[in-house]
Amino acid sequence: MKKLAIQFIVFAGSFFLIWMGLAQLPWTKWLHAQNFSAKRQKAMSDVFIKAYGLKNRSISDESVKKIVDTIKRRICISNKIDTATIHIYIYQNPEINAYSLPGGNIMVNTALIAQCSNPEMLAGVIAHEIGHIESGHIKKRMVKEIALSVAMLFGGDNLGIIKTVLKELSSGKFDRTQETEADTKAVQYLMTAGINPLPMADFFDKLQHSHGDTPEILEWLSTHPNSKERAILIRKLSSRRPYPALLSDSSWHYLRKATTNPGF
Repeated sequence: MKKLAIQFIVFAGSFFLIWMGLAQLPWTKWLHAQNFSAKRQKAMSDVFIKAYGLKNRSISDESVKKIVDTIKRRICISNKIDTATIHIYIYQNPEINAYSLPGGNIMVNTALIAQCSNPEMLAGVIAHEIGHIESGHIKKRMVKEIALSVAMLFGGDNLGIIKTVLKELSSGKFDRTQETEADTKAVQYLMTAGINPLPMADFFDKLQHSHGDTPEILEWLSTHPNSKERAILIRKLSSRRPYPALLSDSSWHYLRKATTNPGF
């Protein structure tokens, strides 16, 4: 057991060094990642969505789709973002999670919606993910995925283990700069759309106070770290002025009920 532990430490250390070395190389230029066409991005995203759908039931309620689309359109149209380029999917899943994929696709789990006290909180999450998409962070993450995959070539045997390790390293976490950029864009998007951005900061505080920093429970916080600092930034950037309600109470209650208890 001790020998196995030592081998794993050596193995992990070697791959961290390889990963750090690969990170310094101009992969964007070499791999032409900037030329990933919309068609290629959609193909990659479609594969993931299909696989995700095999394990998680998609919410097909047309009223739910219409309500979520209302939020998306409010954000996109006000900020001159083509609504046809952003696609939001709701899945019945107990993990508090939301993330963006190539091709302008955004995945939102029902557990995250359940944590939102109002539609403005949900709008903040959606605006944040749109911020990642519009900032080109998804393409940059694709470069990272490819570069780390190249490291597998140095592994010889144990490719299965290497793949697992690299998958963890490239688990979709954005760096601090990208998160700040996406948060900043989200606040701008919301204010331009006439949506109160402060509930976005309240959302971070709510999760922090309710669960603490427990990545195994709070998937969205584990992939979007430094929640306290980000809540402070969001409040600093936000304009404290009157905002109209994003949705009617009946629409919001229907969305919450339909995603919490599908088929009610």
